[in-house]
Amino acid sequence: MNSAAPAPDVGQPRAGVTWALLGGSFPNLVQWYNLYAFAVFAPFFRTEFFDPSDGGSLIYVYAIFALTFVMRPIGSWIFGRIAGHRGLRFALVSSVLLMSAGSAVLAISPTQSHVGAWSAGILLLVGAVQGIATDGEYGASAVYLADVAARGRRGFSSSFQTATIVAGQVLAQATLLILLSVVDRAQISAWGWRVAFGLGALAGVMTLVLARRMPSERTRPAAAGLADLFRDGWRPLLWVVLMTSGGTAAFYTFTVTVPSLSREAAFAAGGSDAERASTTAILIAMIVLMLLQPVGGAMSDRIGRKPLLVFFGAAGVVVIGPAVMIAPGLTAPSTLLAVLLVVFVVLTGYLATNTIAKAEAFPPELRALGVGFGYAVSNSLFGGTAPLLYHATATVPWLFSAYVTVLVAVTLAAALVMRTRAPSAEVGVLPRDVVNAG
Repeated sequence: MNSAAPAPDVGQPRAGVTWALLGGSFPNLVQWYNLYAFAVFAPFFRTEFFDPSDGGSLIYVYAIFALTFVMRPIGSWIFGRIAGHRGLRFALVSSVLLMSAGSAVLAISPTQSHVGAWSAGILLLVGAVQGIATDGEYGASAVYLADVAARGRRGFSSSFQTATIVAGQVLAQATLLILLSVVDRAQISAWGWRVAFGLGALAGVMTLVLARRMPSERTRPAAAGLADLFRDGWRPLLWVVLMTSGGTAAFYTFTVTVPSLSREAAFAAGGSDAERASTTAILIAMIVLMLLQPVGGAMSDRIGRKPLLVFFGAAGVVVIGPAVMIAPGLTAPSTLLAVLLVVFVVLTGYLATNTIAKAEAFPPELRALGVGFGYAVSNSLFGGTAPLLYHATATVPWLFSAYVTVLVAVTLAAALVMRTRAPSAEVGVLPRDVVNAG
């Protein structure tokens, strides 16, 4: 299968480009806020869905968080088909509404004290549904942003997807910080987490308003199926899975696991004031990470995707493992902030470029499904399981550190096989036999 030549730029008015970025990014923000609200508030609502006397309740909640990732390949297939039949914009909005419906259910869900074990069943069902919704949105958003961007600025445009992924984490952390400032931990555990999920549900409704202003994509992806993807695109698909492995493991380790560990350690050492200070440091670091994404995306348009991905892999092999090892002791806000900033600069090499690199790896007819499915498979194996694996191996601290380092080395190897091309090229960042597989 030969890579299709890039379609000529037809150009859009400045207002159209702005609405395209907003339309492709805001649903992504809503989606990831909902997902991260689950992760950020897990230490609080765990006692509402599981027996408070059960010491394993946090592991159970993170296991359900991991389930959302296991369900993602199903979501990528479902919404990849929807994108082919109804368009990327329709798939994008539909997946966000499904995610927000799950948050609405959690916001009003009965707890363990009212319905017993059924509360865990509700949490499990919502986790599965939100997992399907999450990856349905990812592939559609990635390809939509790449499609509506002007040639030569696709890296910059696509980086807004990652920026809004991080912005979802920023908003979830900010919601927690506000709640910690006005109520105590017991109240957050009792009802404050419902506020977080309720906000996510309301934000989903706003996507319907924004969708009216979103320009349609210039080309509609073909309704390709998994058989087409496995037959004609298995090599770029495999490359996407391997390239994503280390980046996603590092991302979820330092945006979910490390913040949770540091916040709990700070509370144990210094009480509520220390917890708020730790949460503030985490929030500042997340904001910096968010702002770094467009910078990295614009840089990739100038120097190419490969140098930034190689930077992540090479620096990550050195930095990320030791940072994981010292994470449980990061109780001082200044130290926590410094470590997170160093890691986030390294992580930006992957985050700011991975979306467009994936989109450029596939021909147009396989792009939405290939990007979403490859990302989903790798995330289900290595991303969403990271918090669970960390807590499951907590008695052997070096084991998880070594695991993440090996995965980052896999991403480095995948980056090194990329064939360098002009940064503005639409497709063809892989060796020719990989891009033209089939």
